[in-house]
Amino acid sequence: MKNSTEESSLGYYIKWLVAGVVGVTIGNSITEKYILQIKKIPNISEVQPGFAVPSKLEIVLQDLDSDGQKEVVLSYDGKNYLLTVDEQGRPRIQTYEIKPTTIIRKE
Repeated sequence: MKNSTEESSLGYYIKWLVAGVVGVTIGNSITEKYILQIKKIPNISEVQPGFAVPSKLEIVLQDLDSDGQKEVVLSYDGKNYLLTVDEQGRPRIQTYEIKPTTIIRKE
């Protein structure tokens, strides 16, 4: 049988554990929010002819092929492209399409 000192000590540690988890979660959320704002592409609409308008760019991570690893997708003016690198490490932008899988019914 536990005495009241053990129960209050256990409760004390549980409270601090919960407070720590909540604090870390809130801290990460706030940090991500501000970091994302810092890395946000500026809202500029006038650029030199032939260059991409930065405010039309967005980079997202998506698991396009459902293999558990995310691919980098560059969205420009509402159209998506794969953002990859070649053998020399130079960035490449490629169009792509996703073909739906076929359902094979088994009896």
